[in-house]
Amino acid sequence: MTIRTTLTTLLLLTLLSGCSSLLPKPEGGKQNLQSSLNHLQQWQVRGKLSVTSPDDSVTGYLTWEQDKQSYDLFISGPFGSGASRLQGNSRQAELTLPGWDKPQRARTPEQLMLAHMGWNFPVTDIRYWVKGQASPNAAATGKYDEHGLLTHLQQHGWDIRFSRYQQHGDYWLPGLIKISGHDFRFVFSIKEWTVNG
Repeated sequence: MTIRTTLTTLLLLTLLSGCSSLLPKPEGGKQNLQSSLNHLQQWQVRGKLSVTSPDDSVTGYLTWEQDKQSYDLFISGPFGSGASRLQGNSRQAELTLPGWDKPQRARTPEQLMLAHMGWNFPVTDIRYWVKGQASPNAAATGKYDEHGLLTHLQQHGWDIRFSRYQQHGDYWLPGLIKISGHDFRFVFSIKEWTVNG
């Protein structure tokens, strides 16, 4: 029994040390990790999105495709029957909600979200946050773990927490993102990352 316990303990320690060796090396530092994320301009992410506001709490499924400045967010579930879609680029944005005959357009996605959904949500910054990176659009305060991965970010009056990092290609990307502020709370549990470059 003692031999079995010893072997089990050694096996667990070996597995744990093997897992820790898969994490980014501290000598690379947060600068290298954050800098590498600047090269990630094309990706797709899928997962579960929960939104809590002073008036409601909804859950749905989000598929997000980013191709440099162009984005396409498809959300199914949380807004009644049907699905919602937000797409656009640096020049214009387009929103489609269930029951609409045609999409609504505006200069920015933030204008559309606020006007039609009542969400004061920084869509332009989220493309950086979802990668575990501060947006370059405003000053930010961040905290990093011993491997240089961003764990906590404060920006634009939002508090963002990152966890469940995993390696996808050349990048370390979060699997769970919690965003709170402005009377809202968003939780994005990522099920799948597809990295294209």
